[in-house]
Amino acid sequence: MSLYWSADDSVKVGETKVSIPSENGLSYSPGQKVQLFVDPSTKFMDGRESYLDFNVKLKLPAAAGTIPTRLQLDKVGGSILIRNIRIYDGTRGNLLEEINAYDTYVACKYDYDKDQSLENMRALREGASVHQPANRGDTGSTQSAMANTMTNPYFKQTSGNQSTTFSDSDFLKAKVCIPLHTGIFANSETIFPVMMTGGLYIEIDLNDGPAVIKQLDSVLRDRKLTLNPVFKSIDGTSDVFGSGSETNKVFLDTDNSLGGADRVAKCPFVVGETVGFARTDDNSSFTTLSAEPVITNINACATNGEIELRFNASVTNNSSASVTGAFSVFSTAVMDKTYDASFEISDVNLIVSQVQLDPAYEQGMLQKVRDGRAIEFDIYSTTNYKHSILASDRQTTFQIFAQNSRAKSLLVIPTDSSVYTSGQQISGTKTYVISGTSASTVAGTPSGKSTQDTCVTNNRCQYTGVIDELSSIQYTVDGMRVPSREISVKKIATKKSIDAFHLFELEKTLDNSGIPPKSFSAFLDNFVFGRGFSAGGQKGVMDLRGKDLAVVLKYQTGLTPTVGKLFNSFVFHLSRLIIKDGGVEVVQ
Repeated sequence: MSLYWSADDSVKVGETKVSIPSENGLSYSPGQKVQLFVDPSTKFMDGRESYLDFNVKLKLPAAAGTIPTRLQLDKVGGSILIRNIRIYDGTRGNLLEEINAYDTYVACKYDYDKDQSLENMRALREGASVHQPANRGDTGSTQSAMANTMTNPYFKQTSGNQSTTFSDSDFLKAKVCIPLHTGIFANSETIFPVMMTGGLYIEIDLNDGPAVIKQLDSVLRDRKLTLNPVFKSIDGTSDVFGSGSETNKVFLDTDNSLGGADRVAKCPFVVGETVGFARTDDNSSFTTLSAEPVITNINACATNGEIELRFNASVTNNSSASVTGAFSVFSTAVMDKTYDASFEISDVNLIVSQVQLDPAYEQGMLQKVRDGRAIEFDIYSTTNYKHSILASDRQTTFQIFAQNSRAKSLLVIPTDSSVYTSGQQISGTKTYVISGTSASTVAGTPSGKSTQDTCVTNNRCQYTGVIDELSSIQYTVDGMRVPSREISVKKIATKKSIDAFHLFELEKTLDNSGIPPKSFSAFLDNFVFGRGFSAGGQKGVMDLRGKDLAVVLKYQTGLTPTVGKLFNSFVFHLSRLIIKDGGVEVVQ
């Protein structure tokens, strides 16, 4: 294979950036398709240095009576907007590469391939979220990347006392530049000869709005409740909202960084939002207020250094219990409601890194084609094979009918297949419980704080993995059980510990999948598992053609699984593109 195929070894005569606008529109909404065409006049492309550039702006639901709240994209950033991606040759007849459930793949990649530098870079370029120290919790919660009110790219930072209702005009148009994590683009190790494939045609399916738009973690009842604002008093002095009493305002404690001169800017609530009160240590909430209080003013109280929330009318505590400093304040704007938040993407351009090679290389390629010889090169890609089971299935085996001749690894991501309303997806209400106890998903009132966050539910249901009482994992490859003993994950299923053997296997799998395993902090939030096929790093491969490949799972922890699951089984492999006689053949 000629040296000009290597992006690292080739001698680049020149390199320029070419901006290619989308073909089929100026702006796009959720569920629409974006089409791009790279003209063959581009000749040679460095996919790793190419990226998709666009603006994105979020929108509140258009329905009358919508209660406002701060919204942002999932912490992955702009890449999460892509549901599926397909890349064809210039004739649009030969499919060179397709990644189904691209959002699931990228969410896994960004959760495990991350460090502080990568997270900060993705926040600057891709609209991803990163922990903001100014919004840190100080009452025992874990860090959250979804609590930033100070430098959030999706909405305006507030300043001074607030009395204007939050609206669409308060959302910012965020500029994002995202790599396309495909074998032809970001995962490429070669210079791609666009002129030999007659160009490249790219189709991108956009995600639904509620699937990727989220509320801030610091206003939700079922996610990191200890990060929420803490109730202080109703009059600036008394720390009790007693049974039978009424008030048209509350004061928030200075806990969770809500003190100082900029405390109103750090307050996660907005004017027009409705709120409730939940006991912080067990997540139970009052449902017997006379009405949902609507915030009309957010003020910095000069006498006590606290934040004052004023309501549109007085509300009465009709409960037999009192609200005290043991309670947190949460948003009721989205939970248990239909909340069809949306987004608009505009000014979509593919920024292609065009490489000018020595004319001798180009002439050599053309001469090969004229002589009837083939030009061959490899791309590192992935194929998604999907399977599903019911929540009641306690033991399952599913076959993966892979026909990849050079497979690197199998990475399985069991996502929650339950059907949730738009409001539940955005707020994480009544969804799968990752850790702790959710008052909204159990009968009665839980007691006792079971985790430092009190509760963490999954508001990324469509594209992150859940363990859900899985007890063991094993694989069948060509009639043999591998590994020889089952991989136990019972400790992880308790949500209180880890299984070292599983993490050891997962590290190998991620490495073989081209996902550097730099962090395992999301081993429970985004539970994935798999099997690496190559030995010695990423040098080996396995021929899966005609082989029996199956995944054997047992859900036998003693507790009942709670959700049905859709298994996204990504087989990472090398595909060979053969260019001959004016056509392109893809050999998997």
